Amino acid sequence: MKGWKPLIEAPAFLAAALLCAWISNAVAGPTRRLSWRLEAPAPVALPIPAPAPPPPVPDLPTPVPESTQKPTRRPSPAPLKPEARVTPDWDPAALLTRFPPLQGKAYSEISGEDARWLQLHGALILDARRTAIYAEGHLPGAKCLSVWEDGLSAKIAALKGDPTLPTVLYCAGGDCEDSHLLAQKLWLAGYRNLRVYTGGYPEWVAQGWPVAKGTAKGSEP
Repeated sequence: MKGWKPLIEAPAFLAAALLCAWISNAVAGPTRRLSWRLEAPAPVALPIPAPAPPPPVPDLPTPVPESTQKPTRRPSPAPLKPEARVTPDWDPAALLTRFPPLQGKAYSEISGEDARWLQLHGALILDARRTAIYAEGHLPGAKCLSVWEDGLSAKIAALKGDPTLPTVLYCAGGDCEDSHLLAQKLWLAGYRNLRVYTGGYPEWVAQGWPVAKGTAKGSEP
C-alpha cells in the first residue's frame, strides 16, 4: 500500500488547490476576478491608408469661336525691282517655260517670230555688229557687243542679264557669223540660254517690225 499512497495523494492535493482557487476567485472583487473561459485574443485593427489624391488636371485653353479667329496672313510675294521690268510684258517664268536653258550645246538658232516674241517679253538682246552699223538701226532695246571691237570682255562682264534666261544674239544675217562668235564667248562667260537669230537685222526690217537708231537705247515699241 505504501507504493500507491503518492498516486492517491497527488490528485487530492490538486483538487484541493483548484477548490481553494475557485473559492478565492469567487469572493474577489469584479476587478480582480479571473475568467475561467478561454477567449481568443481581440483582433488588432490595422490602419487603412488613405487613398492618394488624383493628379491635378491641367487647365485647357478656352476655345476661340471660329467667328473671332483671325485668318492667317500669307506673305505677299516681293515686288519686282523697277529696273527689272524691261517691257510691260516682261515675264521670266514665261521666258523659261518657252525657252528653258540649253543642255549640251552653247547656243540654239531661232526664227524671226521667236526673236520678236522674246523682244516683246523683255529678253536681253545683243547686237554683234560694229558700233557704227548698230547706230544706223538695231532691234529696240538691243545692246551693242561687237566681236571686232576692243573692250568686249569688259562689256560682257558689265552685263546684268540672268545667265539662265534666254538671250537673243543677232548680226547682219545670211553669211554673217558674228552672232555665233559672240555666243561662244558668252557661253564661256557662263551664259546657258543663248538664242541666235539667224535672220538678223535685215530680216527684222523686212518684216516691218519696229527699229531703233543711235547709240543710245531705243524706245520700246
